[in-house]
Amino acid sequence: MANFPKIKKIYSISIEDDLQFQYIVEVINGCFGRNYTSIFSCMNMTFCHIDDDHMVWFPKMASVKNGKTKAPARSKGWVNYLIDDGRTFIEEKADDTRSGAADGDGGLPRYTFGWYADKGYVFLGVFQADASKCRTGHFEFTRVADSIDLRGYHAGESRIILPSPSIIHLNESADDIFVGSFRHSSLSEADSGFEYEGKPRVIKEAVVKDGIKVYPRDRQVAINALAHARYKCEIDNDHPTFIRKNSDKTYTEPHHLIPLAFQDQFDVSLDIEENIVSLCSTCHNEIHYGKDADALIRILFSERIDVLRRAGIDISLDDLLAMYGY
Repeated sequence: MANFPKIKKIYSISIEDDLQFQYIVEVINGCFGRNYTSIFSCMNMTFCHIDDDHMVWFPKMASVKNGKTKAPARSKGWVNYLIDDGRTFIEEKADDTRSGAADGDGGLPRYTFGWYADKGYVFLGVFQADASKCRTGHFEFTRVADSIDLRGYHAGESRIILPSPSIIHLNESADDIFVGSFRHSSLSEADSGFEYEGKPRVIKEAVVKDGIKVYPRDRQVAINALAHARYKCEIDNDHPTFIRKNSDKTYTEPHHLIPLAFQDQFDVSLDIEENIVSLCSTCHNEIHYGKDADALIRILFSERIDVLRRAGIDISLDDLLAMYGY
């Protein structure tokens, strides 16, 4: 059996996004919250009644050569193409006997993902039959929307996909090494006046280890975060700690609130000061190994939600807790 693709959940889609899907199952699961477990489950699907008011349509799109449209081999003779800058969809078949384009679909709007030989499935918009322009063998559909809000199809479902144990293990090891590098540091690179930028940053290039991507942790970013917290524990500023050797700074440790093991599920960098909290040794260990670590996560989330959003990181408390196994 072919490897099942890792499918990222999508909560809105527009024709401007230019997203490309290799398999129909990626559209059905990723956009519409279904849970098919095989790439073959939807392979021959042409239509799908996704709810009472909409269908999903997967037409095979014609190629154009020398000004003429040509049906692809997989289209069973149908010639499908767009005109009017994509606002009108034409469906034709010389030997088709239907007299109305709404036959079999009740005239429902169609979430349309056209298949192209060089791209795969591409979202073309929401189309609805124009009965006044349909006749036997020729059907026209008008684009009634160029985007879809997909959140309703994922209601009650976490956006988070838990990484494999190997991904989590490698990232935890990277975190341990990173935190360890601060234990004997004087933090001489610190900027006592550091302030958050309040804007998204580009994801840094990952290092591949044993076939798994591990994203780098920036030392200066972590030092900036500790300085911003004034080297105090952000669970409780009065938690006891100690002064570093060769330094006048209090000892705390940096912790990525949203773990970098989940970086692939975000479009912006998680290795930013807004996502790094300063913790005393006890709280840092508890958040990793404690029975009631969710209480600490809730405190940190309530303090960070606004600055995270300004940095382009939008996450719910439920999804954050899910990352920690709650």
